[in-house]
Amino acid sequence: MVCHLDARARHLPSKERVTQSAITYDELADPKWKGKICIRSGQHIYNNALFAAYIAKYGEAKAEQWLRGLKANLAQKPSGGDRETARDVAAGKCDLGIGNTYYWALMMDKEADRKPWAEATKVILPTFADGGTHVNVSGVVLAKHAPNKANAMKLIEWLVGEKAQHMHADLNYEYPLRAGIAINPTIAGYGTLKPDPLSLAKIADSKKAAAALVDKVGFDN
Repeated sequence: MVCHLDARARHLPSKERVTQSAITYDELADPKWKGKICIRSGQHIYNNALFAAYIAKYGEAKAEQWLRGLKANLAQKPSGGDRETARDVAAGKCDLGIGNTYYWALMMDKEADRKPWAEATKVILPTFADGGTHVNVSGVVLAKHAPNKANAMKLIEWLVGEKAQHMHADLNYEYPLRAGIAINPTIAGYGTLKPDPLSLAKIADSKKAAAALVDKVGFDN
């Protein structure tokens, strides 16, 4: 059962140095971005899921070509987290950062010391060729032989209830899945999210291949 979702590889381009308002994942491998992209480790679960989705959609051969192109465009060795990516864009080390949607909102609304990093950037929701944006999801599962099944079900029901979904939306700036729950205004300001329809099972099936591909192309080196 999935409780909420978060757009991945939302881009944090510099307000001053990037004028476009839309971008595709394929475009990340375009040589025009050479030396201009910052990202955390390719083996991090966030990026592993994105790379796995690319493999599931287009196959390993095309994914390898794309990932090599993305690596060639990196401004520096993958490191840090999504906040540090925004920091480096703000500092001029790169023009485009790749991260998750909620980090920018947290920096802008709740982290005064990091707000300048958010103010120096803007958010673009990237898309695959068919127009969908890759999303990471958070969910909860119940073990088959769980000793406290009744209480576990109560927790699950609470997590998908209105109160918890509002909390996900307003405290952690994530996209609620329950119908009728408003998206936080800061997140809504990114524009309309069209989640990519690729199934989670297909992405999961490609996770090992994605991790192997990161090592094969030396993405984190």
